[in-house]
Amino acid sequence: MFQRVVLVLGIIVATYISVRALTAPQDVLSNFGLVVEGADGRNEIRGQYGGFFGAVSLALIACLFDRLPRRFGLGLLLVTVGGVLFGRIASLLIEGPTIWASYSTGIKTFIVLDIVIVALTLAALRQPSAPTEDAG
Repeated sequence: MFQRVVLVLGIIVATYISVRALTAPQDVLSNFGLVVEGADGRNEIRGQYGGFFGAVSLALIACLFDRLPRRFGLGLLLVTVGGVLFGRIASLLIEGPTIWASYSTGIKTFIVLDIVIVALTLAALRQPSAPTEDAG
């Protein structure tokens, strides 16, 4: 049950990012102090954020309904959000801890959310799988 809850959380986050990127690409990066200009910029946000997180969301949905192994979905969630968190931590280390004070509430919220999702996913992966989950 806990694994399913974590998958649902991943689906909510990935779907939100994807839908926002597809429908309002100029707004997605404005949360991070960046400006999206022109059709090329909108296309890139739709492709990178909308397409990638949309694909992650579809894979997680398939895992939730046992069309793919649940552990595959949890691994995908861990790699996806863990990779983003790795980049965020690398940025903190490169720029130094004093940079934290200049981060917006949005970035701080995303960092905390990434940490929570990674921790929950690791906990879910530690749980044994039901026999049918690994079979298919």
